[in-house]
Amino acid sequence: MSKNQNIKIITAVIKTSEITEDISKLNHPLDDQEKNRIVKRLLGLASNYNGSIDFEVQNDKVIFSWKIQRINPNANKLHNTALQHARKGEIKNSIEHWEEATNIDPYNPDYFFNLGVAYFELKKYMESVDALNRTLSICPIFYKAHLILGTSYLKLRKFENSKKQFQKYLKYIKNNALVYLNLGTVFSILSDYKNGARMFEKAIEIAPNEPRAYLGIAKINSALGKIDEANNYFKKVIEIDGNGSLANYAKRSMATVKKQKSEEIDTKISSDNPEEFYSEGYRNYLNSDFQKSAEMYKKYLSLKPEDDYVWCALGESYLRVGNAKLAAEAFKKAAKLSPKKGLYFKELALSFYKLEDYEKVIVSASKAKELGKADSVTYCIWGKALFEKGNINEAIIMLDHSLKSNKNNFLAKYYLAEALDKNDDAMNAVGYLEEIIFSKNKSPLKEKSEILKKAIIEKDQ
Repeated sequence: MSKNQNIKIITAVIKTSEITEDISKLNHPLDDQEKNRIVKRLLGLASNYNGSIDFEVQNDKVIFSWKIQRINPNANKLHNTALQHARKGEIKNSIEHWEEATNIDPYNPDYFFNLGVAYFELKKYMESVDALNRTLSICPIFYKAHLILGTSYLKLRKFENSKKQFQKYLKYIKNNALVYLNLGTVFSILSDYKNGARMFEKAIEIAPNEPRAYLGIAKINSALGKIDEANNYFKKVIEIDGNGSLANYAKRSMATVKKQKSEEIDTKISSDNPEEFYSEGYRNYLNSDFQKSAEMYKKYLSLKPEDDYVWCALGESYLRVGNAKLAAEAFKKAAKLSPKKGLYFKELALSFYKLEDYEKVIVSASKAKELGKADSVTYCIWGKALFEKGNINEAIIMLDHSLKSNKNNFLAKYYLAEALDKNDDAMNAVGYLEEIIFSKNKSPLKEKSEILKKAIIEKDQ
């Protein structure tokens, strides 16, 4: 990408070997209409894209270019100020300046891209998605936006969208190990293990000492029951990462199931080796046999009761099988052993929420926040607990925090509507309910929202 004072040019390159159609015709004289048709076809752009992208063939490459003829000096001044704030870590200030720059000049993709990155750093992923999509709507060859956009979608658990963005990035850049790592993760989550392993292998080709890639393949093999293969990759993680967190995770995860001569799996586990119980518990958790997983974790803890990590894992298994009471007990043990880990208090709050013990939800969520583990889920159940205890104004504050962290949290919207209605704010309550009702996303809360909306309107008449 290059620029000067009067013009901004953004370029992107695709190898001719990546193009399936006849390259020779790209060198022929073309009118603007035909050139636009070719560009849209080669780049997979929407038919209604109205921008102008030029291209030229140089040896084995097709170089695409997009340009804006004039840079607004006022907007650019704000942009430069925003960059200064960003370098100092003053992200909120930088966002304010980039927002203002985009209002003055809504046709410069740089401003939207930097805005998207800033929102990503603040973990405001929906806002990041909006800004980065705007970047690409202006300049579809701004390929760096695909990388951050794909990661934002991954954080939002919109895996198909994430996959598409990473694949679009790879159209231009083939040697970024991080993209293959992320794609491997997405494919694994989507249970496309073959492509997941292929992506992790590509990451290893580029970065042979990348432990996360080996760990990704190990997890896939473990999920598929390929124990020996999984162990080999776990060992590689340990070899590369030494005493790091990934190595410790790999040590815990190494499966120890042995094969009998009949090639059936022998699940008899030595009673004097707790790590075997943990490995079996983890393997069953990956295979969604949460009851069996809990049994194995309990056996591990009978031998090593001071392991807070495994108490937490046991609690997760109990939550999965619907036993919130036992889950709460397990998370209590984890929190007692390691009282500075906010995650344990968040999970404890979630267990109490499922038990409808709202007083304890409030205490646990408050502790989780104090320890830095306050996300949309924490604020949501905290707000609901406050509502149930009659603290309506405080509930509204917490539920508002929940939606600021994730504006697509339907449960927080529904609870906020309940609280606003209780606070005699029918108009805003109905507004949140309609956001749920008219959303394109499916949700069991839509029917409940219709019922509550009707009740609020009837009461208000």
